[in-house]
Amino acid sequence: MRAKFSKVLRDAQSKKYAVAAINVLNHLTLSAVVTAAVRSRSPLIVQTSVATVKSFGIESFISFARPLIDLADVPVVLHLDHCQSIEFCGSCCELGWDSVMFDSSHLAFEENIKQTREVLKLAHGCGVEVEGEVGIIAGVEDDISHDIESLAGFDETMRYIGETDIDAIAPAVGTAHGVYKGIPVINFDLVQRLSEATRCPIVIHGGTGLTDETFRRLISCGASKINISTALKLVYTQSMKQYLNETTGTINPLKLDAYVTEKVIELAESLFALFGSKGQA
Repeated sequence: MRAKFSKVLRDAQSKKYAVAAINVLNHLTLSAVVTAAVRSRSPLIVQTSVATVKSFGIESFISFARPLIDLADVPVVLHLDHCQSIEFCGSCCELGWDSVMFDSSHLAFEENIKQTREVLKLAHGCGVEVEGEVGIIAGVEDDISHDIESLAGFDETMRYIGETDIDAIAPAVGTAHGVYKGIPVINFDLVQRLSEATRCPIVIHGGTGLTDETFRRLISCGASKINISTALKLVYTQSMKQYLNETTGTINPLKLDAYVTEKVIELAESLFALFGSKGQA
């Protein structure tokens, strides 16, 4: 069922679990993660990158996404991830997304606040909520790439929250997009301090590759939304290769899709169990 972004995150805050925000690629992966949420009785945030939405067209994507989400009997939020265009955010707000992540963190701090306020005004006018970012999260997220990270500080993050009244905050705490090349150094203290100082839900980007213990510690420190993108891409492509390698000489796209779907479901179910959201819907 369609759910409000802030309510899903506030419920997670109050019950000390995190909601998995999983980036989908198409109808198959969207259907799979929603099915997993229903099976696990878990709330879910379905995330769409700008590149994914553009590959279908906004109207085409929402035409199959909205019914799948609305027919589920657990809370599901449709969220636009890492958008740097005010105009594109506006189009998605008008056409059916529940929340958007506006990313102007690469700009000067004052400009980040200014542009975030513009998006908030536009989005709230459509009944849509907004996630913002402070600091720069390294790595590659579709068309957005940062080689060097810039970690968020407590004071600037609190100022950003206070001056924007943002609906959720993604501070750069040492995680990265894509595949980790080493062991990340996470600023757990910042997550803890922010969770104690503000009711604004805290978002962790770059979840793929973190250890189970790191996830648990981030959640115990107060993170209520954890983004997963690369893990789904890996399961999607690797399971497809595996099926084709094991069934050489046969051509059955429906069985291929069913095999890949089940692998994506397994990934999502494991995340719900790990993040503590299983059984919360």
